[in-house]
Amino acid sequence: MSAMTLQPLASVAEARFRPAEHFGFAAGLSWIPVNDTEFHLTAHHLPLTVRLLGGMPRLGAVVHPGFLARAAVDGEGRWRAGYRPLALRTYPFVLSNRQGGRPIDAISFVAEAALVGPWGMPVCADPATGALSPEMEAVRNTLLMTRAGAVKLSAALDLLRISNVLVPLRDPEGRPAPDLVVDAARLAALDEGAVAALAGRSFLPLDLAGAILFSRRHLSPERLPLVEAERMAVPAVPAAAPGSAADIVLANLAAMNFALDGSGLFDLASVADWTEFAPPSPPAEEEAAPAAAAA
Repeated sequence: MSAMTLQPLASVAEARFRPAEHFGFAAGLSWIPVNDTEFHLTAHHLPLTVRLLGGMPRLGAVVHPGFLARAAVDGEGRWRAGYRPLALRTYPFVLSNRQGGRPIDAISFVAEAALVGPWGMPVCADPATGALSPEMEAVRNTLLMTRAGAVKLSAALDLLRISNVLVPLRDPEGRPAPDLVVDAARLAALDEGAVAALAGRSFLPLDLAGAILFSRRHLSPERLPLVEAERMAVPAVPAAAPGSAADIVLANLAAMNFALDGSGLFDLASVADWTEFAPPSPPAEEEAAPAAAAA
């Protein structure tokens, strides 16, 4: 990743800014965070991966051309990947960890982007007080929404990590990359208890797993994880030929512990003639004697 200098936005309160029109910088970013409101849409255009940042799993999209089946940015810097995630639409601004009484104090920008200067929309409505312009206020609100969404996604991704279904991609040198994706075989090998635990509080972990698997189509085949020599899955058992719906229900009646009990509401004997379901009567003595003699 290219070196980036983060500068406090308050230091240029009288400046103006413009949105990015050329996206050649995306290759330098390599990976961008994805919000909880956009990961489904992003999965249709970019590969979703998980990175551990500060010990916490974070969801993002790979934008490095060396990992993509088709480059997201062409040679002239135009965006070609369809949907543009929020992280690119709010570039070059990021939230900082500085404490201050004004909203502008919590925002920094990438100085190398050259998108803050004497042209474009104003940073502040009142530079003296640091009151943000409506355009910059919208950027700030989006950054705050993205931060809150990242925390929500992190808890769900942590469950996927604990379930051991995440595996690393391969970098151009064939080594494990920092980007993790869902392994389909490991996910399929989870038993009912593990799946129930993943969906115990929310369906989000399984929803994320499906989106990450779906988005793998955008990865270059050379970057996909190596096939493991030993899978965690239990050896497959040949499945029996499927029967009709009635056969399946009847075969599982014992497991269902299904029974009809009489009650004061109705009399079982009056509902139907149950004699046809009774076991056959034992043979009479006179019928049984000849059979025994013949034997």
